[in-house]
Amino acid sequence: MKTRKILREFTKNIFEAPIDYGDRPERMDPTLQGKLETGEFPGAGSEAYPSVPPEGIPSNFEELIASERFKSVIEKVKNYTGLRNVTPQSFMQLQQMLMGATQRILQLESQHKQELEELAVKIVREEMAIPPDAVQYDAKIVGMGEISSEGMQGQSQEQQQTPEQQMDAEEEAMEEFEEFDLEKQKRRFLNQLIQGASKKGHYMFHLVEEELNNISPDLINLYGVMMSINDLVYWIMPDQTTMMMAQAGQNIAGREELDPDTDPPTIKARGITFPVLVHELVKGTMELLATQGLPDDPGMAQRVIDSEDTLVAEVWDLRLGPVIWEKFREAYPHDLLQDDKRVIQNYLFSEFANMDAKEMFTLAKKILSGGDEGKEELERMVKGIISDLNREEYEDATGDFGDDDGDTAVAGSDTADVLGTLDVPKPDSGEEYDVDDILDKIGRSGMSSLTKAELEFLRNQSKS
Repeated sequence: MKTRKILREFTKNIFEAPIDYGDRPERMDPTLQGKLETGEFPGAGSEAYPSVPPEGIPSNFEELIASERFKSVIEKVKNYTGLRNVTPQSFMQLQQMLMGATQRILQLESQHKQELEELAVKIVREEMAIPPDAVQYDAKIVGMGEISSEGMQGQSQEQQQTPEQQMDAEEEAMEEFEEFDLEKQKRRFLNQLIQGASKKGHYMFHLVEEELNNISPDLINLYGVMMSINDLVYWIMPDQTTMMMAQAGQNIAGREELDPDTDPPTIKARGITFPVLVHELVKGTMELLATQGLPDDPGMAQRVIDSEDTLVAEVWDLRLGPVIWEKFREAYPHDLLQDDKRVIQNYLFSEFANMDAKEMFTLAKKILSGGDEGKEELERMVKGIISDLNREEYEDATGDFGDDDGDTAVAGSDTADVLGTLDVPKPDSGEEYDVDDILDKIGRSGMSSLTKAELEFLRNQSKS
């Protein structure tokens, strides 16, 4: 008996050591855990990832962020559903809750689609600081079948290449193999950031609670139940099942596509519910900001897209991308959280996407390591962006070209007045709040966990 107990404990340690579950009973699908351990998934072993201290439980960066993300997903499910444990024994109950919440949401939204479509565009424009003349949004709440029938070329359709077709595309670029491989890795990492950023769209409904309560006071919790369980599905189901469902059109809840040739560019988004539509709008906006990250050569750019923008890769980006994006945003200069400087975040991400692949990986590794070096480099980039904007404003106003050193700062310029000079206060200054952080806190612990100052900030955001 004692030998059997020791063997059982030994086996348990072997299979559970790489993922840090702490003392929680919840477990991800074992095949997913196995892929995290062996690196058999898109994006594994990226040059952008830092090394993990050997004394920690996770043995690589992917396992580290998977541990963080899985814990966050479980906390959100518990908060919105009220369940104490999320174990295989509760999966049937969760499935029923998901189906019930989705059906009720569809009923409540059915008479308010146009209102919700306009609200989705409104909050994305405001939260991402997108001027009306910069992007056109074509946003619609549609039925499940309408998403795949509209002919949109979202990721679930345009990546139906066979392995042979992908191999042919890579063979065409063999003479540029090293550059092509770097560009593929760069695209993979940018896609992780894009998907990570767009995940916040799932919970941005908290920013417009007053408007949604006017439709039905049940919507907020129903949205939370639906989106949190949806996130959980990506962790408790193996890739094979997820792919089969996607190919059958069973879990395609939204889609977006970017048309950069219109003036201004158009983002077309479709979703079966309001939170899904917001998610697709955020994703499309981030893709637009990252367009400079593709190779200049159109042929290579298309080969990179065909190789990396696959359905299986998108699923893994949705799993790991939120933590990668969170760590990326944590390195931003604190002043960028202010409303009048939020637009600089878009310039910063676009400039990051435009970096040389090797330089991007070097900077990303510093950022994801969490040290000061990455933060300092981003701060220098931000100051350069503001200097360029100030000079551009001056040139537009006077017709001059400003100083050659790029440090022109014009007193009285609209841009200078609005943006000012960025300082980087200590993170614990407590005077500014970040919407993403507050939404995560609500997802983990509910509205009651917010301080009075955080509640006031959230109310002001919803009224702005």
